[in-house]
Amino acid sequence: MMTKLRESTAIIMWIVILAFVGLIVVEWGADYSGTSGSQGADTVGVINGEEISLRTFQQAMQNAARQKPADAPRDNGTMVREVWDAMLGEILLRQEIEDLGIQLSDQEVAYFARNSPPAAVQSLPTFQREGQFDPSLYQQFLTDRNTYDDENASTFVLQVEAMTRNYLMNQRLQGMLLETVRITPAEVQQQYTDANEKVSIDYVFVASSTVPEDQVSVTEDEILAKYNEMAIDLHHPAQVRISAVVFPRIASAADSADVAVEIGRLRSEIVDAGADFEDMAAAVSEDESSAPNGGELGTFGRGAMVPAFEDVAFALQPGEVSQPVQTQFGWHLIKVDEIVEEEGETKVSARHILLKYRASPETDDAMLEAAEVFQALASERGFDAAAEIEGVEARDLGYVAKGQELRGLGSGTQWVVNRLLEAQPGEVSPVGSVDGGYYVATLTETREEGTAPLEEVRQQIEYTVRNEKRAVVAGQALEIVRAAGSDFAAAAVSAGLEVRQTGAFGRADFVPGVGRAGKFTATAFALQSGAVSEIITQGNGAYLLHLSERIAADNSLLEQQRPAIEAQLLETRQREALNSWYAQLYERAEIQDYRHNFFYSF
Repeated sequence: MMTKLRESTAIIMWIVILAFVGLIVVEWGADYSGTSGSQGADTVGVINGEEISLRTFQQAMQNAARQKPADAPRDNGTMVREVWDAMLGEILLRQEIEDLGIQLSDQEVAYFARNSPPAAVQSLPTFQREGQFDPSLYQQFLTDRNTYDDENASTFVLQVEAMTRNYLMNQRLQGMLLETVRITPAEVQQQYTDANEKVSIDYVFVASSTVPEDQVSVTEDEILAKYNEMAIDLHHPAQVRISAVVFPRIASAADSADVAVEIGRLRSEIVDAGADFEDMAAAVSEDESSAPNGGELGTFGRGAMVPAFEDVAFALQPGEVSQPVQTQFGWHLIKVDEIVEEEGETKVSARHILLKYRASPETDDAMLEAAEVFQALASERGFDAAAEIEGVEARDLGYVAKGQELRGLGSGTQWVVNRLLEAQPGEVSPVGSVDGGYYVATLTETREEGTAPLEEVRQQIEYTVRNEKRAVVAGQALEIVRAAGSDFAAAAVSAGLEVRQTGAFGRADFVPGVGRAGKFTATAFALQSGAVSEIITQGNGAYLLHLSERIAADNSLLEQQRPAIEAQLLETRQREALNSWYAQLYERAEIQDYRHNFFYSF
């Protein structure tokens, strides 16, 4: 038992369950400095004056890495974000618990640690029998005198008590926050009705595309009115405008030649040595969709594949393996299983092995060196001057805000945005790395929090106004149908319009040809039997609805389902309350984030 516990202690030492927010975070093992809010040389962040040191953060990263499966891909950027979010949440919650004066006695903690240990402890194989937690094994461990003579085991006991205290503190805070959340019988009834009531709608649709664009004009006043209407949506936080030079990981001619040699070797193994094509495809093909099925591509006709691939496939006989074929995807070996005729068209059933072009370590090193040379030159001579000297393109990536990714470069680039938010125009970033290659960025412009200028969003707003007006014009064709009242279908046919039926659908259902929820669904459920709606615009056109049938909820099942509905509503309401509370806690917090000074891939 002691040996198993030594293996588990490293895990237990840093897990803390924050039950009411559904998070698992690290028990950092190194204390926060808890001192001033001024940034030290090794400070990763400051939360309401409480510092997180680089040593603490790195230890948390190492602990988090230990919890990943051995074969999990290494994603340092994701781990930086996850550990930061977890650590931030733990600090904010602990500070709130302290501010509220929530306390527990040592006796209370000891009782729960002994009789109802946290789930993380119960899940340890050491304390399980036939896959289930066995309290007797746990009690045997706690009452064993040797437990407290062994350093790892005694540390484990202390960590269990720390976890239990944290869990109970958070449970008490949760109780305080949720004590006023209640679900009424009327709310259960409404939820049941909303979930089970259905309607069937006849409707007529006229697409905006039937209205020529030049039939609708957009005035400056309309653009300005829509701009003011959208002001909240157009609001942005403080932003930086960033340019970047990218050094892509592109396979060199030598790399491509190496792949050609390898694909030729594979063909020799199959054709000359008798290796099975399907087994080889499953083992080495880099087409992730077909490799698990032995490279199977299914049956296809001409036009389904790129020409170079297709020409070879249709020239093969069943059972024949092609010579290596080069496409933009890499090098292929193709094997045709069968040639078939379907509706007068010749098709082949084939499979393939794909080896993609990949930059070799040498090529990757050359790209990194080029990026480093450019970075040094840009820091000395200026970004644009360096780009001209090196013959590379500086791309304007537009405005971005704190925590956002660089457009076109993707995940793992938030750090450079955060770093340049504190920079002066012209400052050059260190070399960054993404899946596609290396990059160097510079700050070209900053702007304060506010609303995007009209000229920046004019095209977007004009497009929105024009589409709205086209939908209104399209809806004019429905006026004659609406005027006919109960003769809805006949009037639609007379006007040359198609009457469509939805079939029965509920409030949360997807409506074929229309979509999910939105104005159409709200209008449908507001109609009385036999009534015709107002003309509504949604998406790409105008609709007129007629309620064909309303299928009432079967209330005979309500009492049977009431407990489950009430529990679901309560859980949802509690989660909403907690999320709202935590969002306010986060907004009030003074958070200084210096991760960008230490990590270049988040």
